[in-house]
Amino acid sequence: MRDAISPSRTTDSAPANRFAALPEAPPGRFCTLYACLTGRPILAGEPSTAPAPTPLREKVIRCLWYDQFLDLGALRTEDGRRLSVHSPGYWNEGAGPDFRNAEVAFDDGPRLRGDVELHVAASDWKAHGHDADPAYARVCLHVTLHNDTGRPFVQHQGRAIPQLAMERSLSRDLEEILASLDPDGYPRVGCGREGACCRSLRAAGRSERWTGRFLDIAGDERILRKAERFARAVVQSTPDDALYEALLEGMGYSANRRGFRKLAAAMPLSLLRKGVPVDVEAGERLLWTQAALLGAGGFLDRAPAAEDAEADAMLADLRARWQRLARAGAPKPLEASDWNLARTRPTNHPLRRAAGISAFVAAHLHTGLCRAMMSAVEEMPLGDEAHKCRRALAHFQRQIEAETQPFWARRTGFAAPCLPRPAALIGLARTTELIVNVVLPLLLSMTREGDRGRLETRLHNIYSCLRPLPENSITEYMKTRIFGDPARADRVVNSMRRQQGLLQLFHDYCESPSATCENCGFLTAIEGFGE
Repeated sequence: MRDAISPSRTTDSAPANRFAALPEAPPGRFCTLYACLTGRPILAGEPSTAPAPTPLREKVIRCLWYDQFLDLGALRTEDGRRLSVHSPGYWNEGAGPDFRNAEVAFDDGPRLRGDVELHVAASDWKAHGHDADPAYARVCLHVTLHNDTGRPFVQHQGRAIPQLAMERSLSRDLEEILASLDPDGYPRVGCGREGACCRSLRAAGRSERWTGRFLDIAGDERILRKAERFARAVVQSTPDDALYEALLEGMGYSANRRGFRKLAAAMPLSLLRKGVPVDVEAGERLLWTQAALLGAGGFLDRAPAAEDAEADAMLADLRARWQRLARAGAPKPLEASDWNLARTRPTNHPLRRAAGISAFVAAHLHTGLCRAMMSAVEEMPLGDEAHKCRRALAHFQRQIEAETQPFWARRTGFAAPCLPRPAALIGLARTTELIVNVVLPLLLSMTREGDRGRLETRLHNIYSCLRPLPENSITEYMKTRIFGDPARADRVVNSMRRQQGLLQLFHDYCESPSATCENCGFLTAIEGFGE
């Protein structure tokens, strides 16, 4: 295994001339030029409870901050300091502060990177319990429409956080701004401001082709870094264990990754292989695997009574199998508190996701999970015929949802009524994410010097064939910062590879607590390499 990709890998040679042309990423391989081009890369709404004179939703306040409808040259905090906003941060759609990793400065002080929380009224900070919530420890600025407390600061566990009251600093009349806003379109459309990278690209005359080539290189870097992490993980286990654990974690989305990690630890692949019979037909193996995962997750013991004969029979069958596994040494089930079900859509319930991934695990449990994925890769053509790649890719994606499950396709739980129409247990978008975030880097980490070229070319063909996933708040933020114009962004970011390049830049520079626009590696590349 130590023939695999090493964390101390060397990089391709970059042009010695600082003003040389940006090199092309070599075809059929994952390019290692990123570090050379960027210099030394940095590794890296709730309702208001206080009375307000203007009955606005908190999301509107977010919009005002995100699009910076402010007189930026005259901003003053409530304690009288001059405020400079170098980046408003990215719109956080999950729990915690409203904007992550904003970049601000007070008076002539250094740029600070931290989170920003917004409210209609200043008193909402304490009313919502943020003063004692550890999730708000990185907040560097509290932004409100108006300050109804009169205090210059809010407190977080004894730390004073400055406040900005926007009502005195708006760029034009509030009613005029509100008339132009469509809050329900945020943060998906018309949001954010162009960044220093956008202005530098324009000033340097860099073309869309140049930007696309750079994002290709950054996208390759993202896969290589993931491969290095898998290479280190496999030293402590096996490739199959690493794949199993990563696939389960991927079923958790953002809310339940911790729960699925605990499930993989409670029901490891070795224990699953001992409990699931080898010499049974595929359907039986699936039921045993499903009983093991759902039982270990606590979903069988806590399941409410089924409401129809089919669901009642399925629940009874899985419970009986789980009880036999438990007598043979299966672990204690996870607690209900291990799962985060708040605001979880029924079709995304972890019970249903566990049932979905059990099909792939059961199909290849005793013959090898990585072997199945490697076989799918071997079907990839080495040529550049896109239609052949897409056909092979479709087969590759079907490996994740290896077997149709009529029962779970129509249900979200044992007691839930049948869905009006079948719904995918995992879905194309999630399987694509798993391929990019788990399968490709893990298999790349397993390649040895003898066969690296052929296998890497196939893996790179898969990566190059993938279309971008639907936008999230991070990719939308990055497209706005880099391109400004949505149409231009869509022309350039036309592949998963380039979309992953956006994420690489975000995590290396925009999200890094120690980075600012002044030492951004992307700006280094823009200024140092031409067409």
